[in-house]
Amino acid sequence: MYGLDINFLNDRPEYKKDIPKPASSGPSLEDPKPILIGAAAAVAVNGLVAGGWLYLNQVNTKLQADLDKLNGELSTLNAQIKDLEAIKEKTKTFKAEAKALATVFDQIKPWSALLGEFGALVPSGVKITSIEQKEAKVSAPPPPKKSAKKGEKKETPPPPKPTPIISFSGTSDSYGKINDFLLLLENSPFFQGEKTKLITAAKKPNPTRLELRESNRTLAPEIPELPPIVEYKIETNLSALGASELLPQLKSKGAIGLVDRIETLTEKGVF
Repeated sequence: MYGLDINFLNDRPEYKKDIPKPASSGPSLEDPKPILIGAAAAVAVNGLVAGGWLYLNQVNTKLQADLDKLNGELSTLNAQIKDLEAIKEKTKTFKAEAKALATVFDQIKPWSALLGEFGALVPSGVKITSIEQKEAKVSAPPPPKKSAKKGEKKETPPPPKPTPIISFSGTSDSYGKINDFLLLLENSPFFQGEKTKLITAAKKPNPTRLELRESNRTLAPEIPELPPIVEYKIETNLSALGASELLPQLKSKGAIGLVDRIETLTEKGVF
């Protein structure tokens, strides 16, 4: 049989004991200090955030103003740069035109100077009856050479443009004087000595005929014949030297106009 034991002592007031209440770890609603502290901290954090935002907004505004100012200065500088580039292009054009003009003047050898040179070089007994100038034939440029290593084409610079050919013919008393004339032409700065050559030289009867007056025919019935002459033809090329390199010779031959132009271009730095 089972027995039921019931303890009723706990129900009696003299046997009741105080049961300890668990200690509360959180803030009490009765104490407002933690709440105030938290609210103050939140307000302080929000104030810091707002102040930082205002500061950053002011900094951004200032930076934007500086950026707008720099963009304005950059636009001005870009316009000035375009003006400078336009000036540079005009300067290049002017320099190219001045160089082309200088090249034209530098290639001129006036006939007044050439005739003066002929007059100074022609020996006594030699006459020039005709002078002709013609342009030299320009040969085709050589094909580009191929490199032996890489097979690349190596372009060779074009040969210098040949100068005009001057051919003149006349008569002389003897072959020796023609030879003297040829040597003088070879040493002249107006002509190319290595291209100065005698084309023809042949002895011909003298075409000049002597005639006696009517009163002297009875005294000299036979008119003597003049000695034969030598007809010649010489060819040469004008010198490759420019007029700027022949200023003393041009000045001595009276080409003052060309000399003044060359000196002016030299003073301006074109040559």
